[in-house]
Amino acid sequence: MVGYRLIIFGLLLLLSVDALCESESSKPRWNELKPQQQRILEPLAGTWDSMDSTRKKKWLGVAKRYPKMTAQEQQRIQSQMQSWNSLTSEQRKQARERYKKMEQLPARKRQEIKQRWYEYEQLPGKT
Repeated sequence: MVGYRLIIFGLLLLLSVDALCESESSKPRWNELKPQQQRILEPLAGTWDSMDSTRKKKWLGVAKRYPKMTAQEQQRIQSQMQSWNSLTSEQRKQARERYKKMEQLPARKRQEIKQRWYEYEQLPGKT
């Protein structure tokens, strides 16, 4: 009898933890954001509710800093959100993996890659 109660308690505990983790990872939902956050993060509206909590936290940090950014920085952020949102989930995964690999490179090599990217972006027709 005690064994069954223990098993049932364990199952209920597992279900509760799963539900809690699921609700935490989906918070905040798009409709729970403040209107200003929704305006800033609008390019992400379609994928927001499926994002994990780490990414949501990152974008909420961007939204918080957004009003203090220059118009050029704001435009760059909006462009990045639109570009990111246009990627497939597989392309996003590949981009994250490349980012992780780049972060593991020595600082000098990372700087060299950033410089090359900057030079590429300055080519006519790339802005």
